[in-house]
Amino acid sequence: MSEGKQYFPALTGLRAVAAFLVFAHHTMSQAQNSRNPLDLLSQEGHMGVSIFFVLSGFLIGIRYFNSFTQNGLAGWKKYFFHRFARLYPVYLVCTVLTLLYNPKPLGVWVLNFAMMQGFFEEVAFTGIGVGWSLTVEVCFYAIAPLVMFYWNRLGLLGWTLLTFLAGGILVALGELPLPYSFVPDFNYMVRTTFFGRCLEFYLGLALARVWLVRYSSNSSAHKTSLGLFTYAGAVGVLGCMFALAYVRGENPRSMDQDQVILFNVLNNYVLPWFIGSLLLGLAKEKTLLSALLGSRIGQELGKGSYIFYLIHFKLGVSLLYGQFWPNRLGICLLIAVLSIIGYYVAEAPLQKKLLQLSKSRRIAETKSA
Repeated sequence: MSEGKQYFPALTGLRAVAAFLVFAHHTMSQAQNSRNPLDLLSQEGHMGVSIFFVLSGFLIGIRYFNSFTQNGLAGWKKYFFHRFARLYPVYLVCTVLTLLYNPKPLGVWVLNFAMMQGFFEEVAFTGIGVGWSLTVEVCFYAIAPLVMFYWNRLGLLGWTLLTFLAGGILVALGELPLPYSFVPDFNYMVRTTFFGRCLEFYLGLALARVWLVRYSSNSSAHKTSLGLFTYAGAVGVLGCMFALAYVRGENPRSMDQDQVILFNVLNNYVLPWFIGSLLLGLAKEKTLLSALLGSRIGQELGKGSYIFYLIHFKLGVSLLYGQFWPNRLGICLLIAVLSIIGYYVAEAPLQKKLLQLSKSRRIAETKSA
C-alpha cells in the first residue's frame, strides 16, 4: 500500500496555530468569570482541537483514500503500524512521566496506556490532560480504513448518521455498573467521543476525496491567488469563535441545557465546515496567510506541535503557569522551543526507528516465505 506523498507546508503551520489555541483555552480556564473580551475569546481556543480533527481526516484521506478504495483492506496492517509509530511513542513517554509525577490507581494507568481514557469521565483528564482527544483520534484511525473502503456507499451524511447512532449505544452501555463512569450521558458522548465528533473527521475525508479527484495530479498547477476559500474559512472560524463565546457567556461552567445544545451544534456541526474551507484554501491558494503558515518558522512550529500539545497542559499550564511563572506568552514560547527540540531529538527518530524495524521484519518474512 503506497502512501500519498503530497506535503502542504501551510497545513503544517496550521497545526501550530491549533496547538496555541488550545494552550490559550487552558490558560484562560485558570481564570474564570473574566469580563475581558479577549479572555472570553481565548476560552474558545478549544476549537484548536476541531482544527486537529478536520486536518487529521484530510491528511489521512490524502495518504490512504486511493489505497483502500482501489486495493481493499489488504494494507491495513501497514496503515495501523504507521499510525502507531506516529502517535504512540512520545505519548507513552509523556504519559509515564506525568503519572509518575502525579500517581494514580492502576486502572487509570491501564486506560491511559491503552489511550481509552476518553470514554470514562473520571479518567478522561488524567495523565497528560488532553488524552481524551487522543481517544477520539484513535477511534477515527480504527474505523478510517472501513469508512474509506465503503465511502461511495454511504458518503459524508450516511457515515456521520451511522456513527452518531452508534454513539447512542455507548450511552446505553454507560448505564452498566462499571468501575469508572463510561460515557455517562448524551452530552458527554457528543462533546468528548469520536461518535459525537465524527463529522469533523469525515468532512476532512470528504475534502481529501475532492482534492484527489480534482487537484492531486499536479497540485502546483492548481494554485490560485484569489484566497476565496482561505479567507471565507478564516472569517467563518472567527465568527464561530465569537458565537461560541456569546453562547457561553461570562461563566462557561453554568450553561443551561439550551445553551449546551446550541454550543454543541455550533462547535461540532457548523465550525468544521469553515475549518474545511480554510484547509482547502491553504492547500490550493497562494495567500499571505498560506505564506506565513508555510514559512520555515511556521513549519518548525508545526513539526513540534504534537509534543507541544502533549506537554502544554500539565507542564505549561498546571505546573509553570499555575505555580511558578504567570506569563502566558513566555510559557508558550518556552514550550514551543522545547517541543521543536523534542521533535528532532525524540519524536522523529523514534518514528523512523519503528518504521525501519517494521520494514526489516516484512523483508525477513518475505524471504522466509
